[in-house]
Amino acid sequence: MSRDPRNAITRRAAIIGGGLLAAAGALSSPALAKMPFAKAQAPGYFRRKLGDFEVTAVLDGDIDLELKLFSGDAAEMQRLSAQSYQPSPPRIHCNAFAVNTGEKLYLVDTGTGVLLGSSLGRVAENLVLAGINVDQIDAILLTHLHPDHFGGMTMEGRPVFKNAEIYVAEADAKFWLSAEVADKAPTDFKPFFEMAVAAIKPYAHRLKPLPAKGEIASGVSAIALPGHTVGHTGYLFASGKEQMLVWGDVVHNAALQFERPEWTFAADTDREQAAAARKRAFDMVATDKLLVAGMHLPYPGLGFVEKAGAQYRYHADFWSTKL
Repeated sequence: MSRDPRNAITRRAAIIGGGLLAAAGALSSPALAKMPFAKAQAPGYFRRKLGDFEVTAVLDGDIDLELKLFSGDAAEMQRLSAQSYQPSPPRIHCNAFAVNTGEKLYLVDTGTGVLLGSSLGRVAENLVLAGINVDQIDAILLTHLHPDHFGGMTMEGRPVFKNAEIYVAEADAKFWLSAEVADKAPTDFKPFFEMAVAAIKPYAHRLKPLPAKGEIASGVSAIALPGHTVGHTGYLFASGKEQMLVWGDVVHNAALQFERPEWTFAADTDREQAAAARKRAFDMVATDKLLVAGMHLPYPGLGFVEKAGAQYRYHADFWSTKL
């Protein structure tokens, strides 16, 4: 007996139709509860492969960095900021990066901890949510000794990363951990020296200088990028044909400093040197097509740099379900 296909109803259609009827009935019911607001942001971590290494970008939070803190023309800064749809004042992300080489687990910077307000301080929490046990971190690679980079190392004076060795440039350690330098610093800056000393103190027996030739381990090297601080350091990770430069604070505001790399930031120790280091880093990663990781690039802080004449363009990394 033949059946007219026009009168046939598929199982799929029946299920969909039944679901729609059920949903319509539920929506018409006065007893249906409305969906409550989540009232919380999603966890801040992002994962990708780098050759055989595994990289996890971890969000610490965000903070206001007003345009007046940069050296550029006020009208042009306003234009570039508005063009990039930044809030006013701009809010800048703070990131850290965990790199698992298969041999060791590294963490580049630790965020702010409790030092800079409630919108920050989420690195340890987000590491745990990303499935990373903080006790398994073998080494912390500090780009420099500013509180948004070392603040997450301690909690109430105790070490958060109980088994980690600490690497920091000797020039930064001699500057920020020096009582003599702190005594000569302006009053407003003295707390930054005190915070650095307090963060490093529980790890004093595990404090390591950076190797003279830069290589910390196979595929892990330090790259001097001074200017923002006297010992500001980037870290180059290489596995197979892929490389990533974690460049610390080469960029504080992506909307401004890719187009105008000569514009500097108020916290730069040596502004001319900081601008030169930024251009050198831009040229390096653009020429070699390296992945970059930036502590103040828009979260997750991973992407690529394109040279465009005297300017540069930033292209955020592509999220994928595949590692």
